[in-house]
Amino acid sequence: MVNTKKFNLHLNYDLLLPIFLLTLLSSGVQYWIAVNEGKDGTVPALKQLFFIFVGYAGMFLASRLSQKFIWKVAPFFYGFSLILMSALYFSYDKGMYLLTGTKRWLDLGFIKFQPSEIAKIAFILMLAKIIVQHEQQDWSDKWRSDKQLLKKIVAVSVPVFFLMAVQIDRKILIIIFSALATLGVVLILLVFTEWGHKVLFFLHFKQYQLDRILAWIHPYDYVDKISYQQVQGLLAIGSGGLFGKGVHGIEVYVPVRESDMVFTFIGEAWGFVGSATVVFLYFYLFYQVLVAGLRSNSRFCMYICVALIFSLVFQTVENIGAVIGLLPLKGIPLPFLSQGGTSLVMAITSLGFVKGREAAT
Repeated sequence: MVNTKKFNLHLNYDLLLPIFLLTLLSSGVQYWIAVNEGKDGTVPALKQLFFIFVGYAGMFLASRLSQKFIWKVAPFFYGFSLILMSALYFSYDKGMYLLTGTKRWLDLGFIKFQPSEIAKIAFILMLAKIIVQHEQQDWSDKWRSDKQLLKKIVAVSVPVFFLMAVQIDRKILIIIFSALATLGVVLILLVFTEWGHKVLFFLHFKQYQLDRILAWIHPYDYVDKISYQQVQGLLAIGSGGLFGKGVHGIEVYVPVRESDMVFTFIGEAWGFVGSATVVFLYFYLFYQVLVAGLRSNSRFCMYICVALIFSLVFQTVENIGAVIGLLPLKGIPLPFLSQGGTSLVMAITSLGFVKGREAAT
């Protein structure tokens, strides 16, 4: 159970500072986005604050759990998350499916949420436990040890090879990176050559899927179709200049600005300086999570922190990269800033698993 006597909680104010500033900015951004679209900004702002409050409550509860307790329940939590994911085949939100074309929201009647956001945390905890358990075994053959670790990770989920670097022999890493490089070359040939298109269509690749990639490469050629949102986002950020036009000077309309495209509001309202400040807050947060992991007295905690960093970095880079045209749009929310829901609550809650030093349990 939760160890309240032996667990010594030390609030990491350096870690809480960027979280507080990002979530505070989040509610303000949601308010002004609604106002600039001619709506009442109070409702979305209060809704965002509600999800932020739930997230902080989850973060506090997670921080009160001892590492010993988290270690024990990790497999059950992971199994429960798989059940929730499987339930999407039977009870998904049909409204969101018609809107987004995806079955990511589980509809239980009294509540709707994304099981994938819960599964992210469960997978991180389970992966950290698997690696620590593997380290605790006596392996005389390093090559055999690495192969076994790979098998265990594959058994849990799709290989997350960036976490393997701390354990895997250089020979295996060379093989992995060579395979990825080869795959990248093949994909480029498939996308940018006519014979490649024929191969993709033969493999039942849909035209709209190919158009999405081509629209990313040549957005202005598809401005009246699939790349309208991307082009509007680029115009919004570009119009912000160095210092922005202020929250009252928003002129460019960007679809779904409150969610996946929230960074365009920051770029247009506060310009390069405001955008750079937000990016700095993210990397300061990542740094503090890393420092907390390195200072902990537990490899289990360290692996959790490393996995959380990669998860948040991926979402942040993917979202901002897509908004500024470096990556294709994927509908991935910007952590802490996009419109609230399961992703916001679980992003905040996950940071409760970033532990300081604990007393013996």
